[in-house]
Amino acid sequence: MKLVQSSLAIALSTLLVACGGGGSDGYYENTTGNNNGNQNTPPVIDLNAAQAQLDVLKREGQYLFGNYDPTDAKAPKGYIDHALDTFTQGPLQLALDARKAFETNPNAFLTFDKCVNEGIYINTKCHVLIDDAHIKSVLNSVNANPTKYTSWDFDVVDEEVSGLKIDADQVGRFTGKTIIVIFDNQNADKRYNDVWVSGVFAYPFQQSWDLTQTDQLRVVSMATESSEYNLTITYDDGTEETKGALSIYKDPTSLDGDLYTLQNNSGFEVLINDNPNTPNVEPVTFTINSVPGDATAFSTYRIGKNGIHTLDLKNITAIDGQRIENEEPALNAQSLTGSVKLSGLDIFTFKNSNIATTLNFEHTFGDLPFTFKGQSIKDGNKVTTTLTQPDNLKF
Repeated sequence: MKLVQSSLAIALSTLLVACGGGGSDGYYENTTGNNNGNQNTPPVIDLNAAQAQLDVLKREGQYLFGNYDPTDAKAPKGYIDHALDTFTQGPLQLALDARKAFETNPNAFLTFDKCVNEGIYINTKCHVLIDDAHIKSVLNSVNANPTKYTSWDFDVVDEEVSGLKIDADQVGRFTGKTIIVIFDNQNADKRYNDVWVSGVFAYPFQQSWDLTQTDQLRVVSMATESSEYNLTITYDDGTEETKGALSIYKDPTSLDGDLYTLQNNSGFEVLINDNPNTPNVEPVTFTINSVPGDATAFSTYRIGKNGIHTLDLKNITAIDGQRIENEEPALNAQSLTGSVKLSGLDIFTFKNSNIATTLNFEHTFGDLPFTFKGQSIKDGNKVTTTLTQPDNLKF
């Protein structure tokens, strides 16, 4: 769908196209198990398989158990950590902050009476954030940390991915502009509740290998292959770029606080270049197939009236990544599928939170017929994790 405009405060003619899209697979050896019992017989837990899977999760996904600090350069960051931290800091937080900014000052957004000329939302007004400096200004104005986005990059150009061992296709995928779109609706209850995040953005993270480099960069591209919704920008010179889009909708009928729902199949790629074992970049991909109304596949984020935050990603079809190791040669490539659920007062920055005391988690991966369930408790700077499921398995 192409965005109709008269003028923009940036040097391009921006035409947005919103349409449908597609699907995703790679990191550490995947351990599987089978449940041959019937519905009335609890599955027999293979503790060896459970331990093997837990070892992968502990090594690659401390975020799953709250024992993750993005500001700690000494703490190893696995591919699951990169995926989940990028999702919560990136498209999810961008959508929430954009909606909050629109409620505060709708005039800060570019408004188009007829937003697009093909695809869905063809006859609907929309409100757009695009342009690096403008996005930073608008989002920082409503953030608790008024300089949060200052070091982010919402217009990634070729020069900013120079010096990376990437090919021309990757240069194309990992360069471009960030686009945030808020859609109008004839029904006033639905109005301004559907927020799309699309394009490319980059932001810093800390990772040290006890050598020289500590300040690292994540470059994030909303994937077209795994996203049901895509947006296309057409520039003044006639060139076009298409990126995937994630739709986050605030459900106004929520009975318990604020409920944000993922409306579509969506995914992104994260370009990681921190591992000095290899000159290669090590992209991490994250794909969620969210199906509204399907209890087995619908992903949500809730901020309850009691202050409890719950992230419930029910249908992760792939978290892919790799970590090359030379001393004991290993590709360390794996793809995980499953579901992730985190609940607590502060679930995204649990380890370094001033308020978090308990994080409840419930994660299921692959074909193993059980769930890793338990809680992490924060006492000072220490996080202690206890599993309640599976039985007889220690964290």
